[in-house]
Amino acid sequence: MANLAVNFAGLELKNPFIAASSELTDEFDKIKWAEDAGASAVSTKLAFLNVPFFARPYHVFEKGGGFYSPSGHRLSVEESQELIRKTKEQTDLKVIANMMGPGENLDGWVKLAQMLEEAGADMVELNMSCPNVGIMAKQIDMDITDELGAHLGKNPALAREVTRKIVDGVNIPVMPKMTPEGQCDIVAKGCEEGGAAAVSGINCPMSLPGCDIYDDGKPLYPSTNNQSFAGICGPWIRPLAFRHVAQMRMKCPDLPIAGGGGLSNWQQSIQMIMYGATVLTYCTLFYTDGFKALHKLEKGVREYMDKMGYEKISDFQNIALKYIVTPQQVDYFDAFPEIDQEKCKGCRTCYELGHCEVMSFDEEKKKAYVTQKDKCYMCGVCYWLCKHKAITMVPG
Repeated sequence: MANLAVNFAGLELKNPFIAASSELTDEFDKIKWAEDAGASAVSTKLAFLNVPFFARPYHVFEKGGGFYSPSGHRLSVEESQELIRKTKEQTDLKVIANMMGPGENLDGWVKLAQMLEEAGADMVELNMSCPNVGIMAKQIDMDITDELGAHLGKNPALAREVTRKIVDGVNIPVMPKMTPEGQCDIVAKGCEEGGAAAVSGINCPMSLPGCDIYDDGKPLYPSTNNQSFAGICGPWIRPLAFRHVAQMRMKCPDLPIAGGGGLSNWQQSIQMIMYGATVLTYCTLFYTDGFKALHKLEKGVREYMDKMGYEKISDFQNIALKYIVTPQQVDYFDAFPEIDQEKCKGCRTCYELGHCEVMSFDEEKKKAYVTQKDKCYMCGVCYWLCKHKAITMVPG
């Protein structure tokens, strides 16, 4: 029978499923829901020594696509400590404390990590999307350009030294969280050199949702009069997360990685592990489907492993990486579309593609046909867009 247990940077987890830092993990009751549904760990909501400004959650959802989140509830260190203590006392969860120190004060990062450790955190997760890092860099004699809105996670040398300082200051594992605004693999390598026990990724890339075209271009948010640029989560960022996790694994073959970003089902979770993740983090899925989604994740992964003959998660970790090559190394073979006439419903999707001359359409029979095979790019767009799975790509 499949064994889902994972050792993650020294943390013994019953499975690889972790609730990501968010409004899912800012209160004990919600954390208890996560445990009851089967999570092995939680990353508590972002904590500060001093909360820099008031913010509350406000979101825009595009179903099946983007989850825009410009801001959210932030915890003071005292609130985070209380949450950690209660979670450790009343659950069996491993607690990863997400934190961001002051941009101008490296010692503040260390102090914050120490306070979270004292409260019982099993690991600290360093949010490296920190702005205004120039002053902090000067404290450790680093010469970097102090650009407005600079991210700690964009500078591998600074990330390495910040990680090193915190590693030296605590006795629990330190896990920097990568921002896709930087080169995650290079920054992750810097953090590994600084003593990081693991890295997590990806944090939300910056974005901007649409606006109300019938009301002066105002924000679509139902509870604000204006808006800031938004972090984007959800299915749209999943391919970006796959890319960054794969690149981090290639750059850091032995470093534990918590991989997440738009994972919506057990199949995508398997894919993330195959691209290099050690454990998995979820946010948008639990927002939209609740923590009950954990039951489907566990059932799906367990049944998949039994079917494929995998005994443990590590049996299929990283296996997809061997197929990733540079563009000039891609190994092509001919494959052409074939249409199952019984499955074809005459929707015309494949026939009306703007770039393709391969298909014809019988108006009387309401069926599509492949009639100009010699003009086929073998691109597979028709295959992916067919709503009725009537098209297969056949070698030839």
